[in-house]
Parts: sequence; C-alpha cells; structure tokens
Amino acid sequence: MGVTTELIRDLRVSALPFSATTELLVQWADERDRMRYFACVNAHSAETAHRDPSFMTALQEADLLVADGFGVILASKLLRGQIRERATGPDLFLAVSDALDKKGGRSVFYLGASDATLQKIRDEHNRRFPALAIAGTYAPPFRQTFAPDELQEMADLVNATKPDVLWIGLGAPKQEKWIAANRERLRVPLCGPVGAMFDYFAGNVPMPPRWIERAGLHWAYRLAKNPSRLWRRNLDSPLFLAHVLIDRVWNAHSRKSGEAGNQQNR
Repeated sequence: MGVTTELIRDLRVSALPFSATTELLVQWADERDRMRYFACVNAHSAETAHRDPSFMTALQEADLLVADGFGVILASKLLRGQIRERATGPDLFLAVSDALDKKGGRSVFYLGASDATLQKIRDEHNRRFPALAIAGTYAPPFRQTFAPDELQEMADLVNATKPDVLWIGLGAPKQEKWIAANRERLRVPLCGPVGAMFDYFAGNVPMPPRWIERAGLHWAYRLAKNPSRLWRRNLDSPLFLAHVLIDRVWNAHSRKSGEAGNQQNR
C-alpha cells in the first residue's frame, strides 16, 4: 500500500484515512521481514522535536507518522494538503487489536507503566480481545534514559516471546526514542508507541466522550483533567501554527524565486 505524505514542520505525515492506516498496520504486524514502527504527531510533539534532535530523528525515521491532533489537520489545510482524519494512539491501538483478535493466532506485548497498571490492562485485554494472546508485559524502571545493557535486556525479553505487536507506553518523547535506540535489536514486526493509551485502557483515566473527539477538543479535555501538568504543552499549539504559516510563506517565496530564475535562464 502506497502512503501519501505531507511535509509539516520537517516531518512526513501520512495522509491516509484512519481505516487505511489500520489496515496497513495490521498488514505490517503479519510481516516478519523487519521491524516497523509508527508514531503519532501533534502540535506539541512537532515543536518538541525541533527542540530535541534525538526526538526529531526518532520521528523522521518512523515508518509511518500519523496525525494525532486537530492542529496537524489545520496545518495540512493551511498548506493545501489532504490530511482530514486524526489517528490517535488509543484509537489505533483499539482498531489494530480488534482486527488481530478477529484474525486469531496473534499475540502482543505491553511495555510501560507500572505492574499494577499492567495487571489492569491484562484483565481488560482478556475481556475485550479473548482471541489475541498476551505474549508478555514489562514495567521498566522509571527513569528518562536507559543504559545500553538495560536496552538490550528489554529487547531480549520482548524478542523471546515473539509477539506480533509491541505496544509501548512510556510517554512521548521517551517512547519514540526507546524504539529508535532499540530498532536494530528488536525482532518484532510492529511497534506502536501509544502513550496515554495504557492509562485509558487500564481505566486509570477516563476516555473523553466521542463528541469531544469528533470536535477535535481532546486537548481541552485532557487539559481540564490535569491542568497543572498539561498547560505548558498546550502553549505549543499557537507556536506550531505560526511556524506552519512561516513555512508556507517561505515555500511560496522559494517557488517564485525559482520560477523567476528559470525564466531568466531561458
């Protein structure tokens, strides 16, 4: 399946609709030729990547970047692109898990959160996806970075269970950096950094109502639930759109300069 992408803030974001994105990820989960991973991009992560080179590299090296946030859709419109559907980590997790459950004979590994949260995830997973096996779970030590031997140990633990999908809930940008650092070690068809999904699926945090999701107000819902932790990250949204507009003006100027140069050379 070919993937049309759009360049937004130096990131190649997929323009696939949600259903096609799910189909592609399920296809990748069935292919064991190499490890592939997707990542979700929103205004905050795009701006964070411009301040964090290793995070930028992890996003740029992903096999698929999806639009997780209304800001990316608005940016696409401003740049005359075609991205019109969001693909959040929790929604992709549910859709891919449901598809694999219907196929049968597949397994997943959960890496992240705490032992208590992972137990809740096990219980909910077995209730919702009875035909999708849990290959294993692991709660890593809570720290920002891991030593090379720790990364190797985690990769070996996952590889030994041979899952079809590795779901990672370490929070951005830590989870994307973790995948990038372990890319050559992992023998898993598909890795998905899905962050907040772990707490949602475990029931630690309530999922926002569907009307809030459809209206693109997921950010406002999360901010209202946890203002002390999330208010700063929402300041990136206007900054992101301002940079997108600057990029648009600059690209238009560059095109005109190039056209003028071509005319002079004729």
